[in-house]
Amino acid sequence: MEQKKTLALFDFDKTVTDRDSFLPFMFFAFGHFRIICLIILFFPHALLCFAGFMSRKKFKENFFKLTIKGWTEEKFRSVALDFYQKQMRSWVRKSAADEIKKHLENGADVSLVSASPNDWLWPFTDDFGINLIATRLEVKDGVYTGNIVGNNCRKAEKVRRVREVYDIESYSDIYAYGDSSGDYEMLKIANHPHFRYFN
Repeated sequence: MEQKKTLALFDFDKTVTDRDSFLPFMFFAFGHFRIICLIILFFPHALLCFAGFMSRKKFKENFFKLTIKGWTEEKFRSVALDFYQKQMRSWVRKSAADEIKKHLENGADVSLVSASPNDWLWPFTDDFGINLIATRLEVKDGVYTGNIVGNNCRKAEKVRRVREVYDIESYSDIYAYGDSSGDYEMLKIANHPHFRYFN
């Protein structure tokens, strides 16, 4: 009899954590004054994005080009690890951490699947020993350009990226955990979908 295989897919922001990580990372890396000034500057861009006249990818790229563009990979890794140890680790919901550990103990393949960049999520996945599928930032000659490689990892792109890594038809059980419309397509491929499951 063929052994059953299990895949567990977790969204990150507001699913595994109790808050979004984007602005907190920016505040941590650049200080509140600079980021608040940028938020004010980008308010018209945000309106265009929410109204559907600008993609989330383009909005993020415009923001990244005024922040992380020019950072080296070494600098980003150092800041990301510091951010995780000093702030982000404490935002992880205990119930979500327990669920991840349970799946690992049961031999499941486990991935974090997030629209946030993998560049500040990797300390979490390293800590838990799970795979990372996330938005990818462009690096040229060891330096960040501010561009996103491919598409923002949300909605249908989450499923496409999961399929790049896993043969999902080979799994008898697929668990998916999400909290927003950006996770809907990922939840649809699971036979055990969980929406806003963690407290």
